[in-house]
Amino acid sequence: MPPPSAAGPASAIGRPSTQPTVATSAVAATTPAATSTPPPPPKRPTDIEDTLLRASGTQIRCVIPMGPVRATCRVFFAEQFDALRRNCHVDAFYIPSLSRCVHWDASGGKSGSSFMKTLDERLIVKQLSKPEFDSLVRFAPAYFEYMSHALFHALPTVLAKIFGFYQVAFKNQQTGKSTKLDFLVMENLWYDRKISRIFDLKGSIRNRHVRSTGKENEVLLDENLVELIYESPLFIREHSKKLLRGSVWNDTLFLSKLNVMDYSLVVGIDEEHNELVVGIVDFIRTFTWDKKVENWVKETAFLGGGGAPTVVSPRQYKTRFREAMDRYFLMVPDIFHSGKQDSS
Repeated sequence: MPPPSAAGPASAIGRPSTQPTVATSAVAATTPAATSTPPPPPKRPTDIEDTLLRASGTQIRCVIPMGPVRATCRVFFAEQFDALRRNCHVDAFYIPSLSRCVHWDASGGKSGSSFMKTLDERLIVKQLSKPEFDSLVRFAPAYFEYMSHALFHALPTVLAKIFGFYQVAFKNQQTGKSTKLDFLVMENLWYDRKISRIFDLKGSIRNRHVRSTGKENEVLLDENLVELIYESPLFIREHSKKLLRGSVWNDTLFLSKLNVMDYSLVVGIDEEHNELVVGIVDFIRTFTWDKKVENWVKETAFLGGGGAPTVVSPRQYKTRFREAMDRYFLMVPDIFHSGKQDSS
């Protein structure tokens, strides 16, 4: 079923007022509050869209002498990311924010990646593995084109925004020793939010459960959410449901076409605003031979246990992901509900 139309990019959606039969959680958005007639997307300078759609990427290389050590910084797709930051009003605080970072434990992921968070909590810095680096180089042009459709042509999306892509290298001129780090900078979905619970959802319940400790910023998984909604379902309004469904449909179709899989929908429960804040993350890794081997091993149950494998083909992953996200969040009629069924 194709997705219903919805206006503008979103990473959150609104929920109904608390009632005895309605859960105390809902979905929130980066766009204005959901209404029956969403406002039109804001007009932006055409030069920003033109830059995002540019076929070739600009690379900037900076060399910084530091005594016997020479530091080199490469900025990939510099013009495109600059245009995206300007459109999202990030450029004003971007450099000051990045100048003060701390290590951050992003619990819940299994990639082994190292993370940092800016002290003002606006941005997340993620170190990239070599396969992730290579994937992002190939993925970036399609990502900019997709974001231009979201930002300028009202295409609903919940992809977490990437704002920069860098490589930093250090070489000791005397000893010859060197090290190199690749990383990306992305938005922090939880900025200026009081999130009580966080879920990392992939649409599978195989090996997707953790023992809850109640610690702050603890990341729970699919089976934890299933346990929660069995007792207290997550209801969202009709428009919010359509916006979320349409965004997930668009994003998974885009990622599947690029042979990308194993992404997650992260969900934060903001009880203060009675909202769920959502976004798709970990979407730059393509389906390579190491993923195919992992898929084969799990399908043949060499690792033990039954049920569906956690790693499948991109097309299968897309279908499973869509169906699961549709099950996890239930629609409750509101005053705008027409009673008509979607004909698509």
